[in-house]
Amino acid sequence: GAGLKGLGDVPNIAGRSPGNIARQVYYFQTGDRGGSSAALMKAVVDKLAADDVVAIAAYVASLEP
Repeated sequence: GAGLKGLGDVPNIAGRSPGNIARQVYYFQTGDRGGSSAALMKAVVDKLAADDVVAIAAYVASLEP
């Protein structure tokens, strides 16, 4: 959703800890994360490098929850 504040069954991720965000991205990449949106997310994060994940996690964590 707007501002990464969630939408429907997709949770708010703005302001979450960078470690949590990076871990969830890793789980999507490896297929260890399930749920209705997991297949969509896997396609998005599949080719991210570790530096990309760190940058995304830092950005998301910097947002106001």
